[in-house]
Amino acid sequence: MTPWIKKYQPKKCSEIIGQEQAILKINASLSTKKPILLYGPTGTGKTSAIYAITKEKKWDVFEINSSDQRNKKGIEALLSNTIVQQSLFSRGKIILIDDIDALSGRRDRGGIPTIMSLFPKTKFPIVFTCTDPWSDKLSKLRRKCTMIEFVPIKKQDMQNYLKFICMEEAIKHNDEDLVLLTKSSNGDLRASLNDLQTHSINNTLVLDDQGERNRHEDIHYCLRKILKSRKWEETYNIFNKVDIDTKECFLWLDENIPSEYSSKDLKKAYDRLSKADVYNGRIRRMQYWRFLVYIHTLLTAGVAFSKTETNPNFTKYQRTKRILKLWMAKQRNAKKKSICNKIALATHTSKKEAIRDTFPYLKKVLSQKNIIEELELNDDEIGWLIK
Repeated sequence: MTPWIKKYQPKKCSEIIGQEQAILKINASLSTKKPILLYGPTGTGKTSAIYAITKEKKWDVFEINSSDQRNKKGIEALLSNTIVQQSLFSRGKIILIDDIDALSGRRDRGGIPTIMSLFPKTKFPIVFTCTDPWSDKLSKLRRKCTMIEFVPIKKQDMQNYLKFICMEEAIKHNDEDLVLLTKSSNGDLRASLNDLQTHSINNTLVLDDQGERNRHEDIHYCLRKILKSRKWEETYNIFNKVDIDTKECFLWLDENIPSEYSSKDLKKAYDRLSKADVYNGRIRRMQYWRFLVYIHTLLTAGVAFSKTETNPNFTKYQRTKRILKLWMAKQRNAKKKSICNKIALATHTSKKEAIRDTFPYLKKVLSQKNIIEELELNDDEIGWLIK
């Protein structure tokens, strides 16, 4: 039996569900020859969109799956000729590198830099797909690409599509079952279509008591649920579905709450975020792991129900800048610590005492030539002292 995801694969752009804006942006970006990074949850049409576009343009697609070709040597072998060779009958071509975020770990080292080194040589558009574009390993790639988001498909659009498939396949069904399939897929059209085919027995849709789909969600999906919803069942413990630790969830919320909440709602949300942080501190100090349930509740439903109404505007969630700020502060203090280490050695005191007691009194005279020579300060340290 042919899988329905193959049978009903979109053949033109109008058949891509719920991604009209993304399709327009892709078509506009192809003419610039700048690499394109398509990102969004699985099953939202990223790869299908590229195949539909090329069918309409009568172009070819050269596809590489990053999970298969994971290292410098393998990628070079595939791409070095492809990026310059004309396609069959001299038609246009798109080079599609699927699941670029699958490149990770030691054995993938050099893969992404190798691909980026080929950008200036290519005669054809290069398109990447991924689920999490904010991964650290994609930071350099992001700066070189036009980023286009594929949003989770709306429930009503998905239900209408499943109803259309049922009509095409003559599947007897009721709307309540389609609602359940839609809900369990969490915006993943491919998953809902697979489920529909799996549960269609003798041309009748038969659902058992299937629980919510057991899979990880990306952080942006979870943030949208918390910051845009006031439904307990959608928000409670939703961070259990994301494959990042609790500390990073704190940072994501801390960065993005102000873009969605205002005035009293903002105050209430940060109050609950701070209480979760208090519980987190008690876990670290006293190993009271029973407090973890309070942390998860405060971070999810607690923050969600802090708002009186939902912000109707679209918000692009940002990765936290706090780590960058901490690094910049550390860099600013690095020279001071370096000087204090040399003071500690010269005065036979501890580094802590040199920073706390000696440095504030000696700072004004440290720039004198004899002291500079005594402490063996370098040019950077001298420049920091006299600025």
